Amino acid sequence: MKNTDDLFDKSLSIAEDYEEQMAKNRKKSDALILKDEYDQVVGFMLKDELFGIDILNVEEIIKPVDFTYVPNTKEFVMGVVNLRGKIIPIVDLRLKFSLEKKPITADTRIIVTRLDEYTVGFIVDKIERVYYIGKKDIEPAPSNIPQTIEKYVKGVGKMDNKIMTLLNIENLLKEGGGLN
Repeated sequence: MKNTDDLFDKSLSIAEDYEEQMAKNRKKSDALILKDEYDQVVGFMLKDELFGIDILNVEEIIKPVDFTYVPNTKEFVMGVVNLRGKIIPIVDLRLKFSLEKKPITADTRIIVTRLDEYTVGFIVDKIERVYYIGKKDIEPAPSNIPQTIEKYVKGVGKMDNKIMTLLNIENLLKEGGGLN
């Protein structure tokens, strides 16, 4: 049996370097940057694309664990895990978004998300880091987004040299994220 302390990914922390950069870029008036001006999102990779989930919906990020297969579930539901006494479904986001299945690697993580009574673990290729995206830099989802993920996208975050697809966690969790 694995030690539960080994399950947690301690490499993900608040982007202190970003906070330092913001402090250096503040105007001479030393005005504080209000949290209402930006969103904090956990950035992760699926294939070659950068996605993000609002940090307020992320309970924790863990290393992959053995899961129990549940028959008669959708193909993207890999099974369930017992995480400190709570049974949660594990969903492979690659399969949910109609991407090819990828074997679990050293970079693979499970993002445990929660919204109301829904808690689901999403398998992702790699965690990037926590990003701060200005609310003014978030645009609605483009009209040419693939239909397979259209209803799961709430917008696109523009950063200096990156674009991040921001996921609508409510739709993800309520529509096929669980065992139904």
